[in-house]
Amino acid sequence: MIKIERLKIKDLSIFRRLLLKIFDEGFGYYPKNAQRYNKNHWSKKRLTEYLRKKDILMSLAWDGDEVVGYLIGEYYQSKKSSILWLGVVNAYRGRGIGTKLVCNWENWSGRKGASILKASTANFGNEKFYKSIGFHTSTKIVKNDWGMKKLVFIKKL
Repeated sequence: MIKIERLKIKDLSIFRRLLLKIFDEGFGYYPKNAQRYNKNHWSKKRLTEYLRKKDILMSLAWDGDEVVGYLIGEYYQSKKSSILWLGVVNAYRGRGIGTKLVCNWENWSGRKGASILKASTANFGNEKFYKSIGFHTSTKIVKNDWGMKKLVFIKKL
């Protein structure tokens, strides 16, 4: 049974290994310089800093003693909340883990006072997933920091 829990300091190394594994598995469409940047950017030090911020949610999906997914979300004082990163190990996709992680984040965001939820992806194959959990595609396609087109999804709470 999959359990969703908030990241704890003691699990940071496990989380970082998962983050890097999912970067390797699922972000091959990113330019090489973006892949290198993301791997370096999400250092243990930076993850520790994020973990200490009250407006950041870092969640893990556990299958027994194995971490199989994660979500990093942020709440903004403008009553908006965004998914910064969402990932599930390839072998576990299609089992509802991403949905559970997003539902956990939505509940957290609602308790913080968010009325608008936002997610974005440069992987256009993820559009079906976000629409299946109640998100609507924004009217525009924007570019990320690497010049890649990305879809933006919005959901009202």
